Amino acid sequence: MQQITALKDKYGIDANLIFDTYKSLQLKTEFNKGVLATADEIAEILIKLKLDAKSVSAGLIFPFAEEDKNILDEFKTDKEISNMLQMLFKIDEYSENYTDIDGLKEMLIAITKDIRVMIIKTAQILVFARKNVKKYENQETIEVFKEIDDIYAPISARLGLSEIKSELQDLSFEFHHPKEHQRLKEAVKNETRANTHMINEMVNNLKTMLKENGVECTCYGRIKHLSSIYNKLKTKAGTLKNIYDIAAVRILVNNVSECYTALGLVHAKFVPVDGRFKDYIANPKPNGYQSLHTTVYFKKEFFEVQIRTYQMHDFAEYGVAAHFLYKEHKRNLAGLDNKLLWIRKLLENKENVSSEKLLEELKTDVYLGEIFVQTPMGKVIKLVENSTPIDFAYAIHTDIGNKCVGAKVNGRMVPLTSSLANGDMVEILTAQNSKGPSRDWLKKVKMQSTKDKINNYFKKQMKEENIKLGKSMLEQYAKSNDIVLSSLMKDEWVSQILKKNAYLSVDELYASIGYGSLTADKLVHRLLNFKAIEEKKNKVVTEVSKAPLKIENNSDIIGAEGTLTKYCKCCNPIPGDDIIGYVSRGRGIIIHKKSCENIEKLDKSRMIKVDWNLSKDKDYSFTSIVDVIAKNSGNIYLEITNSLSELGIKVSSLNTTQNKQGELMLKIGVVIKDKDELAKVKNKLSSLSSVYEVK
Repeated sequence: MQQITALKDKYGIDANLIFDTYKSLQLKTEFNKGVLATADEIAEILIKLKLDAKSVSAGLIFPFAEEDKNILDEFKTDKEISNMLQMLFKIDEYSENYTDIDGLKEMLIAITKDIRVMIIKTAQILVFARKNVKKYENQETIEVFKEIDDIYAPISARLGLSEIKSELQDLSFEFHHPKEHQRLKEAVKNETRANTHMINEMVNNLKTMLKENGVECTCYGRIKHLSSIYNKLKTKAGTLKNIYDIAAVRILVNNVSECYTALGLVHAKFVPVDGRFKDYIANPKPNGYQSLHTTVYFKKEFFEVQIRTYQMHDFAEYGVAAHFLYKEHKRNLAGLDNKLLWIRKLLENKENVSSEKLLEELKTDVYLGEIFVQTPMGKVIKLVENSTPIDFAYAIHTDIGNKCVGAKVNGRMVPLTSSLANGDMVEILTAQNSKGPSRDWLKKVKMQSTKDKINNYFKKQMKEENIKLGKSMLEQYAKSNDIVLSSLMKDEWVSQILKKNAYLSVDELYASIGYGSLTADKLVHRLLNFKAIEEKKNKVVTEVSKAPLKIENNSDIIGAEGTLTKYCKCCNPIPGDDIIGYVSRGRGIIIHKKSCENIEKLDKSRMIKVDWNLSKDKDYSFTSIVDVIAKNSGNIYLEITNSLSELGIKVSSLNTTQNKQGELMLKIGVVIKDKDELAKVKNKLSSLSSVYEVK
């Protein structure tokens, strides 16, 4: 308890609640001293991490509650602590049997809804590992160290708990390879450079030298952890003498010019090692990582020196070149990694963040709108919030969805349309003689992919029935709205609709209405539009003094057949946009977006209804302008052009200005086929770490 008191004084945490909790637990004489010692260690770790008093209290209580769940009743009046304890038990429950490691990591974060709970659990796992690292044959210890490798070391890296991550990895190395660990520990101890005093001397030398030469910097050093050294020895099959970064220092400066100034000063003061210089500033790594790497001699020992700007460091640690991604050989940010990077940054800079701010951010649910559920075999499935067992069945496989007749959730039978929750274990019951999905399911399921698969079933399996049903629905709609359907079903109009929707026959058109992919009212309105366009076009052509220029090509616009058309540059319409035509004097029909601001300034009597009529046999290209607000970094242009190149998108123009906040305002002209391709461009650009907004 004295240790906890000293820590709370050092880190400024309100200790009244912690003291009360600790005293209450001390009175539990039925528990052995080992439980209290474990609680002590967990609390010490959490206090060092600047977690709040309720988190520390939950960490103290958890080891006792694991021994006797009745303990939970004594603390249920504090809902926040009680909720954290309940979630800690959920983590244990869902990590018992798992086959999908990445999915389980996401699910654990999702079911806790509070990052503090994962930090408490990680601290508890670390304390267990410390106490049991030499119990090589114990089954519980074997299982926990498997969880450390699969779950808790990776999650601690993502959360910015670098010291915990490194200690977990070192303990895992010791558990799995005790002899190699002992040999390497002795060997490193004999390395002169692997000495804290020598590292500090090197750092002080560099700080003094750079300050004397007018270079403001941050400089710090580290000794490589045993597990990292072991992994490097395995992959490179060398000796300790061949590992140049056992001892390393990093220099952070304000700009690129100072990087090279610092490099020159380092090489002037210390002798560089031949062949050990890498300029990743002039030649960045494929993931965008930038830094200068060199190795120098200091007191006849190797020291690696990394020099970069603060901006480069920020990108390397929290951007797509983040260290944990590099170490795990991932090319892209996974969903979990992307959402936790900002939390990692907060935790690594906790000394500069108020306790209130840290608490507020850690309590954020990073998975709003998503849930994670398990199959009986331990595979994790991600669904949208309030998804049903039907959604789950189709997410596993289309055939399972088509044949499902019932569902069990957490071992109990439930309706197929009931809502699922985070962490549910779902079992789908199927039958070979199932009649297939019900149309009513379309009203209950939550995922668009599920609806698409159900509609495809009706489309393929019930075509004849759908043809009859669709024709009947169309006739009934026309009749109820006093519309003479035969007057609208002109061959040329129906032909255009078939072509636009890739239907091979009128029967397919009827079938699409029958299985729900096309509604009767939408088809009738399309036909009525053809009729109105024809009537208005005939009227306008007689009124305009100089008719639009006639050309001989097939028009890409319905309603402008045989007429010269132009796409207005003020709004750049693309396929998928709602459009309208303006009959100009002598320049043909000008196509605008219906939302274009300039429409209000034009003569309404010259407006005609038009629609897209693009052939799938032709290659079309349209220019659209994408507005981007981004961080003012030297890499942003390269990031954008590389991203667009990956999508096969050509850039026709790029204009840049800067706002008052110093952010870049880019207008990018992109050559695209349609609105769907534009959406892909916007999504791709939005995923870039330097981009704040895309519209």
